[in-house]
Amino acid sequence: MARGPGGERVIPSGDFFTGFLESSLAADELLTEIRVPKTPGSAWGFQKFNRRAQDWAIVGVAAARSNGHGGIALVNMGSTPIFAHQATAAWLGGASPSEAAELATAEASPSADLNASVEYRLHLAKVLTRRALESAGG
Repeated sequence: MARGPGGERVIPSGDFFTGFLESSLAADELLTEIRVPKTPGSAWGFQKFNRRAQDWAIVGVAAARSNGHGGIALVNMGSTPIFAHQATAAWLGGASPSEAAELATAEASPSADLNASVEYRLHLAKVLTRRALESAGG
């Protein structure tokens, strides 16, 4: 939920990030609420790799599943967070964590920086996806 002089508006999570360190918030708006629905019986996992505590993640992966629905998301694998559609479909379709993790980077477009090369980020994303899926109950 965002609030500004024009009132409140709901921004779907997939529309919030528009670019690197950019969002769909207007200059005079403030993010006031993030709604996460209750999902009884859900399983989730989150993995990130960083050099030092409190650093930005070089790569991060979140995975969640509940009642046959779920998703896998990657951070720092593109200019915005990435929803890993192919890996999610494989995981929800019964693929093992290792099999689904191999598809995790299909929609990613990471860039190199001082912390990691493109190849290293791709490798980390697959390893962290497998770990997140394993901690979410495979």
